[in-house]
Amino acid sequence: MEDFNPDKIPKFSMPESVLQKIYEFSGSSEESGGFLLFFVDQNGVPEVVSQSSSAIVEMGIRKAAESYLCEVEEATRPNINPEED
Repeated sequence: MEDFNPDKIPKFSMPESVLQKIYEFSGSSEESGGFLLFFVDQNGVPEVVSQSSSAIVEMGIRKAAESYLCEVEEATRPNINPEED
């Protein structure tokens, strides 16, 4: 049996079949599908993958992601001036 070397593990790539399934599950028709996927690879590096059926769907997904990130940032921001609430 070969010695296992964790430094020689090939870079992870999200399988195309998984991405295709995610795309198939999105939207209600071929004209309204799309997704934006964030994940971390085996080295802790954030990865982003997206696919959409149109520019309009892509803009909607981006706006939803932007709103989500703003909400998360607001919820996790420390309240420095509690008397201002």
